[in-house]
Amino acid sequence: MDTEPDQESHSPATAPPGLVEGWFIYTIKQLESGLRAPLEQAAQQAAGLTTAQYTALAVLARWPGITSSELARRSFVRAQTMAETMTPLLEAGYVRRSEDAASGRRIPLYLTDAGREVLESLSGPVSALESALLAAIPPAERQSFASNLRACRTALAGLPR
Repeated sequence: MDTEPDQESHSPATAPPGLVEGWFIYTIKQLESGLRAPLEQAAQQAAGLTTAQYTALAVLARWPGITSSELARRSFVRAQTMAETMTPLLEAGYVRRSEDAASGRRIPLYLTDAGREVLESLSGPVSALESALLAAIPPAERQSFASNLRACRTALAGLPR
């Protein structure tokens, strides 16, 4: 007799006995892992980008003028990793550094028109992936789901990195 819990038959709220501690974290990691490959494929096929490059462009679209270190934090990577991610984006002309001398050491980053266009080319595939992700959640519950995700993100913001 198989005594392993069936991962598909248990929601995080009804985690199998013995798996309660860390069950939410495990489930979130499953989601992240399940999204990574399709997002990587969409970014590569539509624009020749990596997921990290797509993320950097999406973050810059949302927060224009942030620095590379701020971009790294918002993209969940180290500053050195972001520097490596940014090099091809700068070379391709998708991102520009501000030449504003008034900013001093702080060098703001901005999407270029080409960067906005490449990001727009991913709108359809990303929207389809998000729709697939949310298909199991009734539309009336999605706002609450988003609110709960933001609350979890906020709760983690104060933890040491």
